[in-house]
Amino acid sequence: MTKKRTDEEILQELEEKIEKMKAKKQQVEARKREKERKERTRRLIQVGAIFEKYFEIQNEEEAEKIAKSLQTYVSKHKEKMLALNFKEIEEIAATEE
Repeated sequence: MTKKRTDEEILQELEEKIEKMKAKKQQVEARKREKERKERTRRLIQVGAIFEKYFEIQNEEEAEKIAKSLQTYVSKHKEKMLALNFKEIEEIAATEE
C-alpha cells in the first residue's frame, strides 16, 4: 500500500522542483550570454582586422583618429555605400586616385 503524502510534503517537493528549474534556467541564460559574448568578440576582431587592413593602422590612437574623421561621412552615406557592390566600390576608388 502506498503512503499518502501530506500537503507539506507535496509543497516541499514542489519547492525543490522550482529551485532545480531556477538553477537550470540560470545555466541556460549563462550559456546564452557566453555565446553572445563570443560572437561579439569574434565580430570585433573581424571588423578590427578589416579596418587595419584597408587603413594600414598601426595603433589604437591612429584607429581612433581615422574612425572619428570618417564618422560624419559614413553616417550620411552609409545606406548608399552598402548598396554598392565591390566592383562599383573599386571603380569609384580608381577614379578618385
